[in-house]
Amino acid sequence: MDRNMTYAGVSVVLAGLLGFSWAKQGGALNADESKATDRDIAVVDMTKIFAVHKGLQAKNEEIRREVMESQEKLKALVDSGKHLKDELARHKQGTAEHNRIAKELQEKADAWKKFQEETQKHLQEQNSANLLSTYQLVNDEIQRIAEARGYRLVMNFSSDPVDAKDTAKVMQTMSRYVLYQKGLDITEEVIEALN
Repeated sequence: MDRNMTYAGVSVVLAGLLGFSWAKQGGALNADESKATDRDIAVVDMTKIFAVHKGLQAKNEEIRREVMESQEKLKALVDSGKHLKDELARHKQGTAEHNRIAKELQEKADAWKKFQEETQKHLQEQNSANLLSTYQLVNDEIQRIAEARGYRLVMNFSSDPVDAKDTAKVMQTMSRYVLYQKGLDITEEVIEALN
């Protein structure tokens, strides 16, 4: 809860600084003005874009296949370890055969742990790389659309309903930069251009 409050506080401060610097440069809106300059600001729902981005979906499917293959390999290692453990139980402790099997069992356990750690690291790196490359593609397309339409500022906005029982989501919602928008959403244009 404290971390969420910190994030919310930082977001408010950053939003204030952004507004202050914008106002200082003469780009601020006066509260008495009826609306912003035509086509000056737009919003996009990045969560929605990522959810339907076909390229990211294909990359995520590749990761799912890798996960399934890794799970099969891990299962084979576990089954091999169980077999060795059963074999170990049949030999008297302290005998050469018992010691050999115990050593082999420890080597299998170490191999299993190493494989699991390496696989997890690889999958996390792959997922991060996929998200970053997709983000860059999406951002380039947003920039292209914004420049073509004359928008000077495009902000992330989510209109997803919030479950009041989910404290983390409530805090995330409270730290949004865009609190209200009407008619500024270009999400569908970006999705259409990307897919």
